[in-house]
Amino acid sequence: MKPAQNQSQRVVLLAANTLQSCLLKDVVEQNLEISIQLCTPDRLNHQHQSALRGADVVVIDQSTLSSNQLERYQGIKPALCSQAKEVLINASPGVRQSELLKWQNLVGIFYINDDMNKLIKGFRCILEGEMWMSRKLLHEYVTFYRERFCSSTSASFTTLTKREQQIIKMLGDGASNIEIAEALFVSENTVKAHLHNTFKKLHVTNRVQALIWAKNNIAAREYVT
Repeated sequence: MKPAQNQSQRVVLLAANTLQSCLLKDVVEQNLEISIQLCTPDRLNHQHQSALRGADVVVIDQSTLSSNQLERYQGIKPALCSQAKEVLINASPGVRQSELLKWQNLVGIFYINDDMNKLIKGFRCILEGEMWMSRKLLHEYVTFYRERFCSSTSASFTTLTKREQQIIKMLGDGASNIEIAEALFVSENTVKAHLHNTFKKLHVTNRVQALIWAKNNIAAREYVT
C-alpha cells in the first residue's frame, strides 16, 4: 500500500520519452511507492496542456528539453499548476547558481552525474516536504533574499506562536527540518507539525515560498532578539 503522504501527491515528469526517462520513472515509483506521469515536450501544446494541470510536483529533465520547451513550460505553468514544487534533474554541474533563482518553486536539483541512490534519497526528502540542493545553492537563495529584508516586521509574524516564530526564522536562514529539530531539542515530526501550521497561517505552500516570505516580512532586528 502506498504511504498516504506520497499517494496524495500528483507527480509529473517533464522529459522526452527515452529509455533513461522510463527507467528513472520505474525505479522511483518502485522505491517510493508513488505514481509518476510522464509528460513529453509535445504535450505542452494547447491540445495537451492538461497533462500538467493540478500537479503537485513537476520533475524537469533539463537534458532532454530545449530552451524553447522550458520557456513554454514556464509560460503555461501559472495557469495549470502555479503552486507545484519544481525539481530539476540532469542539470549540468557547471550551471550558474544565479540561473536557478528564476525557479521560484524550486525544491530540488540533481546533477547529470548523480547516481540513482542519490536520486531516490533526494526524492524521498522532497516528498516529505524537505528541500534537496547543495549548500552552495541554498546559500545563494538565502543571500539573494536577505538583500530584500524589510524595514519592519509584518503583522502576520505576530500571529505565530513563539515556537513558530523561531522555526520560520531558522527556515529563512536555510536550516533543514533536522537542523531545526536539533537546535530546538524537539523531534523532526514536531518541526513538521509546526511548519504545517505556520504555512497555513502565512498562506504559503512550500519551503521556498516560506523562505521568500521570511525575507520580505521579518525585519533584521528579529534575528538578533
